[in-house]
Amino acid sequence: MTAPSMVFTARFAASRLGVDIKIIEELAEQMEPEDGCLSIIDSLDEMADSVTAFTRQGLDYLEDLLNEHRSKDS
Repeated sequence: MTAPSMVFTARFAASRLGVDIKIIEELAEQMEPEDGCLSIIDSLDEMADSVTAFTRQGLDYLEDLLNEHRSKDS
């Protein structure tokens, strides 16, 4: 497997999947880096905000989680 060369922000994922970013962030909490979910930090400051991002594989995994989430709510 090759290393990812790009990642997609949680905002991008929310737009692509047609859901609120809060749902994406909640689902991302269930994911590990091995699932394709990463945090991007733009500062060495300990209090720096991070941005949640997904690899292509992570977007697929996220979509599966979203489908499970939707089926539970039905």
